[in-house]
Amino acid sequence: MDDKNIAAIRAFNRRYTVWLNVMDRPYLGSKYTWQESRLLFEIYRHEGTSAAELSAGLGLDKSYMSRLISKLEKDGMLTRQLIPGTRGVKSICLTARGIAEAELIDRRGDRQMREKLSGLDDAEIEGLCRAMDYILRTLDKNVEKTGRE
Repeated sequence: MDDKNIAAIRAFNRRYTVWLNVMDRPYLGSKYTWQESRLLFEIYRHEGTSAAELSAGLGLDKSYMSRLISKLEKDGMLTRQLIPGTRGVKSICLTARGIAEAELIDRRGDRQMREKLSGLDDAEIEGLCRAMDYILRTLDKNVEKTGRE
């Protein structure tokens, strides 16, 4: 692989994470970091999931995932309940407070995109979406070939 291509991909990644404001603390005006907000959103989308499933889906280390979950549980955002017939596997569900926070973060994320893309017309946004779809399909193809995310 060409060093020039590696540098271009890495530059894009750095620019895109800044553009998304993922380094902002708190993220999207919540009291949570980007990682914590993303975890809340994933639990919201996959109610009753396990820590292992979340860890695998997000590509996060299990011990880091455990710390994130513990913090959110302490804050009253989620609960964990043992799944009967398993060896200690717990389902993770959002509390009413957690659901409200996840929905707020989701709405703010939508608003953020509308504001950030407000200078583009519909054709430019559609072109951007096609380019993003191409990136995702290309990355998925690589995962299929290599077995690695």
